[in-house]
Amino acid sequence: MINVQYIRSFKALKSVEILGFEGVPDLIDDMLEVYSKSYTDHSFSFRILLPRSKDSQNVNNLTKKLGLQIQHDFLIGMRKYKLKPRVRELRYIHDENHFGWLLIDPLIYASIA
Repeated sequence: MINVQYIRSFKALKSVEILGFEGVPDLIDDMLEVYSKSYTDHSFSFRILLPRSKDSQNVNNLTKKLGLQIQHDFLIGMRKYKLKPRVRELRYIHDENHFGWLLIDPLIYASIA
């Protein structure tokens, strides 16, 4: 089992907080840029912070949909650039107001698992 505290403090190549669907296109562009630059040396790591609420299930439901949209658009973008999907993911509670989603190369995942 992976230590959540280690995952929270992991230094990703880029970390982005996203609050709604309007930020998805820019996020996907950033993700694809980082992925394409780090593809050959297996150093891809990208953290996404998504909204979280203890009190509102609506916020958490929106976050699930947001995550699915990000995942879909990222995979479509990889196909567009003819990049093979080589990504492991860790989803966790980052802090009181955010879910964390860490996307990393499988070689990095193997070294921390």
